[in-house]
Amino acid sequence: MSQERLQQFNSVDLLWNTDPLTNVQYQINSEAALKWHQARKSCQQQKAELLSITELHEQTYLTGLTGRLSSALWFGLNSLNFNSGWQWVGGAPFRYLNWVPGHPSPEPGKICAALNPGKGAKWENRECDQKLGYICKRGNATLESFIIPTETNVPIRCPDQWMSYAGHCYIIHRDPKIWKDALTSCRKEDGDLASIHNVEEYSFVISQLGYQPSDELWIGLNDLKVQMYFEWSDGTPVTYTKWLRGEPSHANNRQEDCVVMKGKDGFWADHSCEKRVGYICKRKPMSEGPTEEEVIDMGCQSGWKRHGFYCYFIGNTFVSFSQANQTCGRHQAFLATVEDRYEQAYLTSLVGLRTERYFWIGLSDVEEKGSFKWANGESVLFTHWNSEMPGRKPGCVAMRTGIAGGLWDVIKCEEKAKFLCKVWAEGVTLPPVPTTTPVPRCPEGWESNSRISFCFKFLFAQKKTWLESQEFCRAVGGDLASINGKEEQYVIWRSIANNGYYHQRFWMGLHYLNPDDGFVWSDGSPVRYENWGFGEPNNYQGIELCAEISGDSSMLWNDRHCDYLYGWICQIRKGMDICVKYETTEDGWIIHEDKQYYFSTESVPMEKGREFCKRNFGDLAVIESESERKFLWRYILKNGKEDAYFIGLQLSVDQRTSWMDGTPVNYLAWAPHEPNFANNDENCVVMYKNLGFWNDINCGYPNPYICERHNSSINSTVPPTTFSTPRGCHPAWLSFHNKCYKIFGSTEDERVTWHAARTACMNLGGNLATISNEQVQAFLTFHMKDFVTDTWIGLNDINHEMRFLWTDGTGVYFTNWAKGFPSGHMDLYSYDGQADCVVMRNNPVKEAGKWADESCDNSRGYVCQINADAEFLPSTSSSPSSIMRYDNSSYLFIHTKMNWEDARKICKRDQFDLSSILDPYSHSFLWLKVLKYGVPMWIGLNSNVTNGHYEWIDNWRMKYTKWAEGEPKQKIGCVYLDISGAWKTGSCNESYFSVCKKADGKNLNLTIPPQLPGKCPESEGHKSWIPFRGHCYYIESSSTRNWAQASLECASLVSVEDSAEANFLTYTTEPLEGKASTFWTGMYRNVDGEWLWLDNTAVNFVNWNAGEPSPQQNEHCVEMYANSGYWNNFYCSSYRGYICKKPKSKCYIYEFVLCMEYALCVLALVDGWKYCRTVRYSHLYDSVWLPVFLDCD
Repeated sequence: MSQERLQQFNSVDLLWNTDPLTNVQYQINSEAALKWHQARKSCQQQKAELLSITELHEQTYLTGLTGRLSSALWFGLNSLNFNSGWQWVGGAPFRYLNWVPGHPSPEPGKICAALNPGKGAKWENRECDQKLGYICKRGNATLESFIIPTETNVPIRCPDQWMSYAGHCYIIHRDPKIWKDALTSCRKEDGDLASIHNVEEYSFVISQLGYQPSDELWIGLNDLKVQMYFEWSDGTPVTYTKWLRGEPSHANNRQEDCVVMKGKDGFWADHSCEKRVGYICKRKPMSEGPTEEEVIDMGCQSGWKRHGFYCYFIGNTFVSFSQANQTCGRHQAFLATVEDRYEQAYLTSLVGLRTERYFWIGLSDVEEKGSFKWANGESVLFTHWNSEMPGRKPGCVAMRTGIAGGLWDVIKCEEKAKFLCKVWAEGVTLPPVPTTTPVPRCPEGWESNSRISFCFKFLFAQKKTWLESQEFCRAVGGDLASINGKEEQYVIWRSIANNGYYHQRFWMGLHYLNPDDGFVWSDGSPVRYENWGFGEPNNYQGIELCAEISGDSSMLWNDRHCDYLYGWICQIRKGMDICVKYETTEDGWIIHEDKQYYFSTESVPMEKGREFCKRNFGDLAVIESESERKFLWRYILKNGKEDAYFIGLQLSVDQRTSWMDGTPVNYLAWAPHEPNFANNDENCVVMYKNLGFWNDINCGYPNPYICERHNSSINSTVPPTTFSTPRGCHPAWLSFHNKCYKIFGSTEDERVTWHAARTACMNLGGNLATISNEQVQAFLTFHMKDFVTDTWIGLNDINHEMRFLWTDGTGVYFTNWAKGFPSGHMDLYSYDGQADCVVMRNNPVKEAGKWADESCDNSRGYVCQINADAEFLPSTSSSPSSIMRYDNSSYLFIHTKMNWEDARKICKRDQFDLSSILDPYSHSFLWLKVLKYGVPMWIGLNSNVTNGHYEWIDNWRMKYTKWAEGEPKQKIGCVYLDISGAWKTGSCNESYFSVCKKADGKNLNLTIPPQLPGKCPESEGHKSWIPFRGHCYYIESSSTRNWAQASLECASLVSVEDSAEANFLTYTTEPLEGKASTFWTGMYRNVDGEWLWLDNTAVNFVNWNAGEPSPQQNEHCVEMYANSGYWNNFYCSSYRGYICKKPKSKCYIYEFVLCMEYALCVLALVDGWKYCRTVRYSHLYDSVWLPVFLDCD
């Protein structure tokens, strides 16, 4: 060898690590980034295979070899065969399990596995198209030498009723026993529970030993000695496994240590060893050697083998396909056809262990490329293609032997091979010709014709991957479409043409996902017809493993990456009822096995859904297995109206999962990339309708829900009751309705961002406060009186824009937005997408307690909330005093019902008056008292002495209102604080409790100076005229008009003659700012640019806002700001509230004297009073104008 060649060899060899115990070599490609199928191809190009791990020693060695790595690496474990369970590529047995807890997870697409050094070299299932490093392996890892038996012509003797195969004897016992007793029984017969070492032996058991599809039979495989490491009870090495889909199921931590064969295919599953089922025994022969006479199978010629209705002959010469067909014909037989998997299993057991490579069977596509037909003209009902078969080249079909025993290859028809002949056994009664039955129909919306047995439906509104499409079709009782001939192809084309699906791409059921098989249809149909496009299938880059059909007249097929998003075609068998009938209880719950389920139709927060479940003797659904998940998913897929349904799984703050009813978590089915615990407040779980997998979600997000109860739980006659222990709060916290609250932010260093506030609350064992109703809102509002900053609460829309949710998962049953909030309701151009967190406002005072959304990064105070604690018993104070202090005022509560006048007299007797309510703080304080007493209370608001104009009896300025909807209704009436928290009018003669108030400092019962003579119109409905000096004013805040419309509806839009009138208007409109922020006045600009009053009053006073009037063209009309009284010119076409003004009516003759007295009084007071006076209110620390109210009355 040259020096250069030796260096190349050594450099390549350095990439491999050799296990000194087994001499097996491993290549760790941690820097690579390949998809699973690409990784396998890379290994195969080096005459190696992706890693398989079948021994404990091998896992230990690999753990050490990858110990310094942290990223996952592909190896050969996969679930690419949809008809069976997990398997190793290359045929290694899946006898050792080392999954990461929670794996394998059941999501579609996660059908390849990786070894993760960062998790102790344990295994995870992942999507095959992820790009990872990988591990290759070459050499034989088996620590024990064991030669797979080959077929021998040496006959053996077996006991009566036992059957011989490949040097051993077998028998099925159907008397049920536990595994241990079955083993004892076999050993008493000098045998053991059966061990199965290759596909031929497996095929013999299910095809010749008398196995039935309904059987469930113990075999010798178990992991009793070492958990997750399966061994044969007879001590022979494990060289072959054939697991059922989803098996072995140790992922659920169940004690299932013994293995059965079960189901129509005889696949394997682990079960509890205490289960009682039948069993298969296997033993060595009694003797071997030539028998006295040849055994001839009944109905067959000498040298032929009988199976079912047929006799089979193994040709002894190597001939071409056509010669083999002629040879069979000379025996009145035909080249073998294969009708089903059972016949295939028999033929595999017949020739699989032989040394010849191929045996011809009667299939070919030489007559028409892509259309495979049997030589005897039978229909093709079954195929069993080898890897990469049938391929693009036409040819004839031969059955493989050896490691690919039984699989079919397409080879040149001229090649020489032995062959299999088949003929009806003599004396067999041919099955009767099926009678003609009425042709079943397809459900509405499905396509078919009279010559095919399936119905097809196109779906593409929500594109899916191939695996998702398959899962969807199977959920409705069908599968992805299989196209077995031109007839199906035509029906699909007709549907495309009729429905206009041109140029769409659709998934069909053909795939090549299992690397050790060829193309197969998802529903198991035979692959006997193909219509590939030019150059297809090409498996580009080794990752195009699923087939699509194009929506054009060519209907050509193409292989594609299975994760592309396409429409798809489902098929169901004709006559199938896709509407499943469910057994139900009297109260409408669905019965399934030992459980009952209720599927809600209304969307509510989780807590409301769970309340319903518990009232009906159940809880939110607990899902303990894949079969249970699929049952629930199929129900909501067919019957559900919403996209997701609450189940009973919950996540704690540290992201651990638990079932709400305490059931251990043994099964999880998260959707891809879930749970993500977004915003750290997704503590509940929903099942998606789309594929039945799970997503974490905020518990307050309204969704329908699934209840579950056991059949035995409904024997109760009453729902379960709960008993609560008295609980209270630490003295530093505020107690209300079994919750404790604490407000932070009185100092600058306590003001933090929303996320920091939430973290601080969580560190205290709680969360940011949830305000679930008006009572909690009132409680927090009146306790915020002394705070100067806004405070964070738990509401936010961080996860879903404009979907506000409480961060503790409580449902949103109440909102208290300030005007103009949330900001997402604003104009598109001013929308602030960063305003995701919510504060409770403290400024301006009139909006105290209202909510606003703003940036979560602002520094604010915050309110924490925790549950009340049994350690702190609620205070049991003595009967409360009738007098209470709040905010520099004393309040007296009268607990006797009386009319308004009598209530006021009682207040006056104690130097109080009926209470005024000046801000949201005092309103909240008093409303909570009303709630406590359970009856309304008279307050000091009335209109019985002011001709319909409601004023506080203690003369406080009315800057805050809390009218009920439609109030005030009474023209002349008195006002009470209702249990609802709103102010309502009533007859002053009605009887209620009362609340009196005495403010600290001087008693401000002011003398009302007289007005100019005249009278205002009577109040009508909601229209009330307010007198001031010589005019009457009507303020419209409920409906808006443009300037021209407003001027027509008024006697005249208001003119403002001096500062006294301006102050009066400000005083009157400021409380109405919540309804209308601006009001039209009568001022306008004419074509000469002059400002004029509409009623021709001289313009000798103006009250412009800073920077106004603006020179902007077309801003010709003047509005007044409600909160300041300042003016602004604006577009006359805009809609605003408006103020009307008209002179008082003249006094009548019999009132003349009184009117003169008033007039003289006014003239005498002009210099001193100036029609109004300034009063300094000590509680507001500012000056306000108090108008003079006089009337002829």
